[in-house]
This record gives sequence, structure tokens and C-alpha cells, in this order.
Amino acid sequence: MTAPRGTLVCLSTAACLALAGVAAPAAAQEWRDWCESIGEDTPLGWHFYCDRAEEDTGDEWASIAPAAPPATARIAAIRRELEESRAAAILDPTPARVAAYLRLQRETLQRAAAFSDAFRRTVWATPDLDYSLTRPVGALAKQLWSDARREEIQAALAGLGESYGLIYLGRSDCAECEVFGPLLRAFSLRHGLDVLAVSMTGEPLEGWPEAVADNGRAAALGLDGAPLPAVALFDAAAREVVPVGFGVLAEDQLAERIFVLTQREPGHDY
Repeated sequence: MTAPRGTLVCLSTAACLALAGVAAPAAAQEWRDWCESIGEDTPLGWHFYCDRAEEDTGDEWASIAPAAPPATARIAAIRRELEESRAAAILDPTPARVAAYLRLQRETLQRAAAFSDAFRRTVWATPDLDYSLTRPVGALAKQLWSDARREEIQAALAGLGESYGLIYLGRSDCAECEVFGPLLRAFSLRHGLDVLAVSMTGEPLEGWPEAVADNGRAAALGLDGAPLPAVALFDAAAREVVPVGFGVLAEDQLAERIFVLTQREPGHDY
């Protein structure tokens, strides 16, 4: 049968309802009501399905807010805005442009101050994040830490001679060696450390009249061409040479370096 001219022809009930201005959820409800009225045992043919999924009303999209840009992108945008405002004020330093830049700068500084305050409060309240418990910075706590560290170093150096010795390289015409030689002698005697003194010129060294001539020793130890004076640890068990330092070192520097090199794993004392 042909529809009269001017009659709206629809291919489906839902389409007619949609074209007539009926909301999609109402059409979906009509479909469900009709399916329920015919019963489960009524044959409808292969192209009818009463168990179809609920119509998508689109309501679930209303609850999904647009994703905020990543924090790094937001920071980059703030920096660009600040730089753009600054550039505009430089090129055209009107009171309005300068004031706009100063306001943005104040906002940026306020963000930094808020972060800094939150940072310290978090550290105070979280012991495992407080580095000052490992290396104190306060005067009293630092003094207590230093005293304990000094005792630990002295105890370690007292038994160091059983496993390590020192190698000293110097020259008879070296002004720094004239100062460092006697200092190293006193240090080694205080801690019971054996020292092999090597004279690069073959002549006696200040504080070390028994120094032996180089004769290739420095090269064999991997210290050829090193700045003088030079001090290295010799690990008797591993047969390894570990440089301690070059140039004039005070006794407390020597003690600290030797302690770290022999008693601490890399990355565990900083």
C-alpha cells in the first residue's frame, strides 16, 4: 500500500517517534512494554529480539568530566603565561602591562611558597623522608653526630693495619711534600699503619728518610703521573690500590677518607 503524499513514512517505530519529537528513552520504554505484553512463548520471527540491551540514553556521559591536563602541562602553561606577560611588559612597559606581570609573578611565588611550606611540614611528619636524621644540620644535633662519627672513625682506624697499608708518593723538591710528609708520619704512627714511601726523584723525603726510589713502582701501582704528594690505600687481601687523595691533606681529612673507603659501601654515606 502506498502512503498518501505528505504522509511521514518511517522505517521503524523508534524512527517515527524520534522524528515526531518523542524522547529516545520513551521509545525504549514502549519497546519493553510491547515485548512484555506478548509473552515469552509467542513466535516473532528471526528479525525480532525482545532481549536487546537497554537503549543508550547518554546519561552516563554527563557524569564524566573532561580530564584535566597533566600537571606538567599546567606548569608549562603557567610559565608560558608568565614569560609572555613579562615580554609584553618589556616591549611596552605601560603601568597596566607591568602590573599584570607583577601579579602573575606574585601568584607564581605564592605557589612556590605553598609548596615549600608543605614540603617541610611533610618532612617533619615523616621520619623516613627526613634526611637531617641521617646527617643533622642543627648545631646541637650536628655536634652529637660529629662526636659519634669521630669515635667510629678512631675505632675503625685502630684495626685498619691488619688489612691495609698506605703508599706515599713524593718528591724531594716538592714544597707540599715537605709539609705533608711529617704530617703523614705522625698520622701513621698514631694509628699503627705501615707506609711504603716512594721518592719519585730517588732522594730521601721530608719525614721519610727510608723512602725507596720509584723505579717504576708508581706505574705498577697505577699512580704514574699523579699529582704529588699522593696517598693510596693498599688492600692486602684483594691486592688492590685505592687512591685516598692528592695534594696536602689534614689528618682529619685523611681519617675521614680512609674510613669511608674502607668502612662504607658506595652510596651509603652521603
